[in-house]
Amino acid sequence: MTSPLVTRFILASGLLMTLQIPRAEAIGFFGTYTATLWNTPSQFFTDDDWDLFEHSLRDVLDHHSDGESQAWTNPKSKASGEFTALKSLVRNGKPCREIKIVASAGGMRRVTGIAFCKNEEGAWEAVPGKNQKP
Repeated sequence: MTSPLVTRFILASGLLMTLQIPRAEAIGFFGTYTATLWNTPSQFFTDDDWDLFEHSLRDVLDHHSDGESQAWTNPKSKASGEFTALKSLVRNGKPCREIKIVASAGGMRRVTGIAFCKNEEGAWEAVPGKNQKP
């Protein structure tokens, strides 16, 4: 299971700005993404919120068909979100999924999209978009 810290990198990358900076903490499920959390709903997430976020994301990546969604909510913090599987495809010979992410917390709401591909070990990793260098 990826740590909540690593989860923050991918959510922030899609909700504010994406920086392609390799970091040891980000290797694995979320690739090499990192970004600031300032001015995004994720800045208000608790550890429990991150756990719910990551569990729902993995569920959509592994078990939902294109067009299906998985919502999550934390009654304690009032944070919530939803993942929608938009499209499945093959990229460089690897299975990939495009995912729409909605996140709400602290009176803020953001919607973004991020692509994930399976790596050589079969784990999901975020991948750069069309306008980003791999």
